[in-house]
Amino acid sequence: MSAQIFEIAIKESLKNYELKKDGNSLENLYLYHDTEENELIIYDDKNFLLNKVQLLDERTFNIVYTLRQVLHQAGKERIFEKNYISKPFTVSLVDKDFAVLEELFFLDDDVFKRQDSIWRNIEKDLDEFIENLLK
Repeated sequence: MSAQIFEIAIKESLKNYELKKDGNSLENLYLYHDTEENELIIYDDKNFLLNKVQLLDERTFNIVYTLRQVLHQAGKERIFEKNYISKPFTVSLVDKDFAVLEELFFLDDDVFKRQDSIWRNIEKDLDEFIENLLK
């Protein structure tokens, strides 16, 4: 159920961006999960509110995993192929101060990537490897 809510929210956010017609291109979408209100809030790269949806009270679902799956499918369906979306294009999960917590989706030309668990700790692993190598 959450996946459908996320998919609809993202599509509506893109429509809302298109309707405001400010002449700018969209390079980023910022998603904020307000845990107190249990809402997903979607902003453009100018921090303009595009959409806000109430989430179901599901204590067991993983929002990051679900969002990645939805965005990956959206990339396959080419919903980000809009004339106002410039590449590289990213969708990120942010905190209330718009600090990026996690990049969820990346699109550059006809290539998109989904960050899987194998890449999550790569920077940390590389740092540890280099530290051990230099000892």
